[in-house]
Amino acid sequence: MPVKRGSVLSPEVLRVFETLPHPYLILSKQLYILTASNAYLQLTGKTKADLLEKHLFDVFPKVPDWATEEGGIAFSLEQVLKTRKPHKLPITRFDIPAPVKGAELQERYWDTTHTPVLDTRGNISYIIHQTYDVTTQVLTEKNLKASLEKEVMAAAQASQLSRQMRELYKEVPAQIAIVKGPDLVYEFINPQYQNEFFPDRKALGRPLLSVMPEVTGKPIWDILQNVYKTGQSFTGREICIQLANGITGKLENHYFDVVYQAIRDDKGKITGVLSFKYEITELVAARKNLEQKKEELRTLNAGLVRANEEIQATNEELQTSNEELSSANEELFSARQNLLKLNDELEERVELRTLELLKAQAEATNQAERLKRFFMQAPAGVCVLDGPNFVFELVNPAYQQLFAGRALTGKPLLEALPELEDLLICDILKNVYETGNTFEGKELLVPLARAVNGPVEDRYFTFIYQARYDAADKVDGILVFIFEVTDEVLVRQKEKENEERFRFLLNAIPQQVWTARHNGTLDYVNEVVCDDFGISAEEILRKGWQAFIHPNDKQTCIKKWLTALKTGKEYLAEFRLKFHDEQYRWHLARAVPLIENGRVTLWLGTNTNIDIQKTNEQKKDEFLSIASHELKTPLTSIKAFNQLMLRINDPQKLTSFIKKSATHVLRLEKLISDLLDVSRINAGKMEYNMETFNFCEMLADSIDGVQYTAPSHRISLTCPQDIIYTGDRFRLEQVINNLLTNAIKYSPEANNILVNCTQNGTNSFTVSVQDFGIGIEEKNINRLFERYYRVDNTAMRFDGLGLGLFISAEILKRHNGSFWIKSKPGEGSTFFFKLLFDQTKTQEL
Repeated sequence: MPVKRGSVLSPEVLRVFETLPHPYLILSKQLYILTASNAYLQLTGKTKADLLEKHLFDVFPKVPDWATEEGGIAFSLEQVLKTRKPHKLPITRFDIPAPVKGAELQERYWDTTHTPVLDTRGNISYIIHQTYDVTTQVLTEKNLKASLEKEVMAAAQASQLSRQMRELYKEVPAQIAIVKGPDLVYEFINPQYQNEFFPDRKALGRPLLSVMPEVTGKPIWDILQNVYKTGQSFTGREICIQLANGITGKLENHYFDVVYQAIRDDKGKITGVLSFKYEITELVAARKNLEQKKEELRTLNAGLVRANEEIQATNEELQTSNEELSSANEELFSARQNLLKLNDELEERVELRTLELLKAQAEATNQAERLKRFFMQAPAGVCVLDGPNFVFELVNPAYQQLFAGRALTGKPLLEALPELEDLLICDILKNVYETGNTFEGKELLVPLARAVNGPVEDRYFTFIYQARYDAADKVDGILVFIFEVTDEVLVRQKEKENEERFRFLLNAIPQQVWTARHNGTLDYVNEVVCDDFGISAEEILRKGWQAFIHPNDKQTCIKKWLTALKTGKEYLAEFRLKFHDEQYRWHLARAVPLIENGRVTLWLGTNTNIDIQKTNEQKKDEFLSIASHELKTPLTSIKAFNQLMLRINDPQKLTSFIKKSATHVLRLEKLISDLLDVSRINAGKMEYNMETFNFCEMLADSIDGVQYTAPSHRISLTCPQDIIYTGDRFRLEQVINNLLTNAIKYSPEANNILVNCTQNGTNSFTVSVQDFGIGIEEKNINRLFERYYRVDNTAMRFDGLGLGLFISAEILKRHNGSFWIKSKPGEGSTFFFKLLFDQTKTQEL
């Protein structure tokens, strides 16, 4: 059978619960609903008729979401009935109907607590069911987790792109290596570097000097060290490096075209050097051999000229010496034969040298063809620009692919790519052509169209412009090596935007948000944390949470945090944090792990400020304690006097007991009246009966009534004869009574109370009530008109609920009045309020 409401609590007390501003259900220990707060009815869309005197699970059927599983409503209530202690549920999802009839259920999450109220024997009288809607907090954390998962996915894609770039390095026909640290330890070499540079040596993981000791003290070592220390790139042509032959160990000259470029980490610090080189030893040897052949041919030609000069001199001597010619005919014939033989030998030697020169020229042509084939097969974009107009002389397929469908070969640069005109790239090319200085561009933005008449796009390139020299060692063109890195740059920009968006989202959250590494080390806090603690994020990360947690809470929360790190489960704790104003405030901390490949890689946490809730709970507990004490005291006295009156027949004593009992009845009535007034104020249902009356007359009547009950104090009134005012006389008399009774209560050692009423021109009048009692400290003055507030050092000395001034303040506000206090500890207090004759005007303090 249902438990009737009246059998547990009085209707007045139930109405107090019904007007509380938070969602409450009051249940009997048989789980029948005794009453519900208006906030609960509004939250669930129910009416009192739907709930009152009905079993909880008849109104809210048991469903797996909230009742039948361990940790649900049913389990929690069983724990309360079993242990007679409060039980708090974890945050639970329970959907409710939408405000529009017929619409789908709305997703909702609830933070629920069940609190038993025990009678004097320790048995459960009834159970308070309290719940808070935390949907916004839960959905925010879900969205934050989803955003974090997207960021992790983007990082994985970036990692995959990095692996693809490494595979590309392996396929490039040039020799590529990466060395790290001051000792230049080999971290990466591509197959061409291993096979062509030193196939018989092991390099990976070893310092450069241990792999190639022969370069110790050589210029190439100093060049590499300079690139590592300064970050300045180095480009060299025909660099000679002496390397030991793997078989004989003999040092041999090798020639390379090289590019050395510093490698930096995310913070810009140099961590290593990238080596990009082509071995041109055979090409240099062929060129030198050709130059030697040319020099030998010039020597032979000079000898032939001298021989011809000698022959001409001899003929002149023969013409001038006929007689000598006749007499020496045989000698001349012999000499002529020798000369013919010498000419034959010279012709043979010239023919031989010519054949050797042609062979060298053919070899040089073969080398050039090999170099051309290398350029054409290279995966990087390669082209040769000829002359000052930069005519495309050679374009390999990779370069052509950058401009698919556009004719390049044989055309000047600006004719083939007109969108480059007036761009910085043209000035760079001219500078390389005029000075011969190599230019390296990294991720340079160049607006270019991909196809003819196509749209101009923002494209990013990493490239090298290197001058080409003719036989006279003059620049006659430019060699271009180029990679398009548009996708990589856009991905990195997107990652940066996502990171900035993620940081913005965390800073936009009104809670403290933080992240920690897998081992629990704090590595990020949002701006809310910095504002609360009044120091920078770097200093907070250096100090850690322990520097801000209250000493009494530190051990418990550290234990829970270590348990979460060990198990990989959610971290949940309550503790106090020290703010920049040196005050501690309660926070609810919650952190969840990000698990990747079965391991925790990150903890994402929030600290929610619950200081107001904690304070309200404390105030509520204090008020309930005070209210139960204040209500119980007069009831106990009335009960005692009634028992005495039943036993005594003496009329004189009986009359005395009746008067004393009536006094306690009046006190009980005053307490209940104050509680009801607070409920009406909270519900906005305080009624006011506005009428015109003589305010001074009302003051005198109120003083007479209080004076009769307090003969120990003398109350003096100073007031004009007539002040006619329009307002609620009963409520204003209630204000005067509150001020007078407080003045009497808090001045036990004095006996005078001064009441003064002064008219301020034609607009307003001011009333003051002065006592000469214990006084009030300045820090407490502004809080006296708060609900339930009582000064700490007076709470145990003087009875009362702390509601009188709160009710008085609300009555004065309703009359558009103002109020204030002047007080000095040990000398007394004066309470003032001012009322306007015209209540439509704005009150000025």
